[in-house]
Amino acid sequence: MAEDKAHDEALLIDFLLGQCDEAQGRLVQGRIERDAAFARTLEDLRNTLAALDLAVEHEPPETLVADVLARVRSARQTDALLAREQLSRRDVIRPTFSLREFGAIAGVLLLLVSIFGVSYREARRRKDLTHCAAQVARMGSALLTYANRHDGHLPTATASGPRWLPTASQPAASNSTALFRLVKAGYVEPPAFQCPAVGGSSFVVQAGMTDFPRPESISYSYQHSLGPKGLWIEDRRLLGVKMSMVILADSTPVFAGGRFRADRVRTPVSDNHGRMGQNVLYLDMHVDFKRLPSVGVMGDNIYLAGDIQDYHGEEAPTSLTDTFLLPAFSEDDRAGDSRAPPMPDQQP
Repeated sequence: MAEDKAHDEALLIDFLLGQCDEAQGRLVQGRIERDAAFARTLEDLRNTLAALDLAVEHEPPETLVADVLARVRSARQTDALLAREQLSRRDVIRPTFSLREFGAIAGVLLLLVSIFGVSYREARRRKDLTHCAAQVARMGSALLTYANRHDGHLPTATASGPRWLPTASQPAASNSTALFRLVKAGYVEPPAFQCPAVGGSSFVVQAGMTDFPRPESISYSYQHSLGPKGLWIEDRRLLGVKMSMVILADSTPVFAGGRFRADRVRTPVSDNHGRMGQNVLYLDMHVDFKRLPSVGVMGDNIYLAGDIQDYHGEEAPTSLTDTFLLPAFSEDDRAGDSRAPPMPDQQP
């Protein structure tokens, strides 16, 4: 009796896994129609195997399921070979997986997939955060080098006017031309400006370029710097706030895609790391990861100008210590000779 049940379970498992030949398939279909107990066993096995479908939600390593199932098949094939060698012995029962054993295998597989899926995602997130922080620190070093060679002034954006968001009739100045000065002077390489959690496309600096060639080339936002001179880091009024004044961070969500996003004003957290927070660079050039945007001087929101809630593209910092990070890239202020030919997507 037990041997017949084990044989039925093995036959049904082969049927569900698509390993039955045509004759065996017809046999199973016939027994399902006339044997209620056999049909119930099939349904139990189908429900057990259905648990494996839950693994898709956990994003495991691509080969995990295939590897485990391959080991299961290998074990069954080995058992089949041993059984064929001992067919002449009546006291030998062909080894097979019982319903309970196969259910245990499915449960263990699901547990492994869950653990590895969560661990893999978390490890990738931490790696991206660490890599991003290292790049922000690299930009901080480049900004300090630039300031030391320019009488203490951080780089500024060359602009003919105060507008940094375009309208239908008015172009916009690009705040990122300030950061591009670091690239043009050789203080930092272009790939450093693509957040590893976002990716992007790098480029080769060519003669005549004044800015990053594409939105994908820069995924960080810099302090509003439209004007004749950049922020003077030796200003005595800044000495006591260097550790709390932010000058650069992961890209602003308030002006994502080069337009004002009113729905983001109340909860502005960068999109770079899945809205989990942002790496920020302070005026003393140290880097920290912050989950909230109100991390500037006296709790200043780094993505807003003071308490302004509505933007038209000409707003500026409301005080010397007010951090106001502008869009990483503005499409409209591009000269034809400042563009570079596209390169394949890459991460540094």
